[in-house]
Amino acid sequence: MRKLIAALAILAACTKSHPAENVRPSILLITLDTTRADAMRPEIAPNFSAIASRGLLFTQAYTPVPQTLAAHCSMMSGLYPAGHGVHENGRYLSEKIPLLAEQMKSAGFRTAAFISAFSLARRFGLGRGFDVWDEDFGSGRAERNAKETTDRVLQYLARPSPQPLFLWVHYYDPHYPYTPPPPFHGYLGEVSFMDQQMARLIAAFHGAIIMVGDHGEGLGEHGEAQHGNLLYQATEHVPLLLIGPGVRAGVTDAPVSTRRIF
Repeated sequence: MRKLIAALAILAACTKSHPAENVRPSILLITLDTTRADAMRPEIAPNFSAIASRGLLFTQAYTPVPQTLAAHCSMMSGLYPAGHGVHENGRYLSEKIPLLAEQMKSAGFRTAAFISAFSLARRFGLGRGFDVWDEDFGSGRAERNAKETTDRVLQYLARPSPQPLFLWVHYYDPHYPYTPPPPFHGYLGEVSFMDQQMARLIAAFHGAIIMVGDHGEGLGEHGEAQHGNLLYQATEHVPLLLIGPGVRAGVTDAPVSTRRIF
């Protein structure tokens, strides 16, 4: 836990002027839906593995809850579900709960979010504090794939600004029903496709990066095909990687909770 807090303190310093250059680096938060920690291995996610060599990789990161909306509410508020009140998808976050984007906006950052599934739609409460909120899935659709989301983000990044940016990008691909575009197949194929598209985003972004899974996937372990009902390693253990100014590259086995991202 101490290593996580120390690393995040460095990233939190991005909200203050850099003493030498009087600038603040932008921050990219990438949340990986339904992504097991053991799925992000080199043969499945080669880009993540290569990028991990530049940052601090946490091998024992755990979500407080294996539900998309509830887990993201914890990440964005720093609270357990008992504190923010959202225990499952389809619930509404109280406007009384302070959120990360509001803090970043108050600190002088531009704020933008690109969401890949309806389960995180703005109506559920996480949109507060964002100047830009993109959840255009297309007519009759409740999600979009990583290429579609990345294309939208890259269009946004092509419009530069001197103001530092807090950017949240949510990828949903590994979620059931596991139908990635050819030549990818199945759950791990979804992870590989997401990894491929994520690399495009990271190549275009300049600043600190936080990559974290919201929860994992059962894949039949302990009798659970997907997630949301049981609390086992398969659905609780997620990837977490920090890259940024002053963050020493390496690996830590310290146990951490994803609600303590900020």
